[in-house]
Amino acid sequence: GPSHAVHEKDFAAKAMSKRKAPPSFSSSSPHDKRPTTEPTTAKGSNSSTMSADEFKAKGNAALQAGKTSEAIEFYTKAINADGSNHVYFSNRSAAYLKQGDANNALEDANSCIGLKPEFPKGYSRKGAALHALKRYNDSIAAYEEGLSKFPSDAGIKKGLDDVKREKDQPMGGGSGGGAAGGMFSPEMLAQMSLDPRMRPLLNDPEIMGKIKMVQSNPNLLPTMLQDPKMMQLISLMMGGAEEEPKD
Repeated sequence: GPSHAVHEKDFAAKAMSKRKAPPSFSSSSPHDKRPTTEPTTAKGSNSSTMSADEFKAKGNAALQAGKTSEAIEFYTKAINADGSNHVYFSNRSAAYLKQGDANNALEDANSCIGLKPEFPKGYSRKGAALHALKRYNDSIAAYEEGLSKFPSDAGIKKGLDDVKREKDQPMGGGSGGGAAGGMFSPEMLAQMSLDPRMRPLLNDPEIMGKIKMVQSNPNLLPTMLQDPKMMQLISLMMGGAEEEPKD
């Protein structure tokens, strides 16, 4: 009878109250969802690591094309995206050195070694930067530290030989020519002409004219380096071409 109907109503009310529970549950779901947003932020940082690598690739391409400022910019972006990667510091150090900024090259070489002491090129970069700063003994020490860890590393050996040779007979013969005058000393030019990659550049009268100008006034070097061919020549001299893929 009627009591049955009441029971049914009661049942419906119960069901309603049960149905009400999920909404209160779903209101807490933003909290439940939060963990799932975390992996996506992690993924975000992951994609920036990838873009750090892309920046590095662009930096390498710019460096190969002799566009050092552009290369430094890209390597800096790579470092900003992933500051724990020693390779970016190593590459930016090479780019700074090609640009003639040995102080920044040295700083990046030190960062590279700090991040990864087991990376031979860090010591080559440090030695080369100190060599460019004419800090011969420090440069030799940096190369020797590298050799103590990597006795067979050709890059470190070559750098060490170069700096020892220059220390024993400073090029530029006391003309006060500094790095630039010494860079294009007669001995150096003779050595460069033996290198098949440099020979065509040295046979270029325009390049030789610029070299002569730098020999007589080393302060002209930065101006001369705006010429991509001069840039290429310097980077070959610095041995900076070894890590870029040769075409």
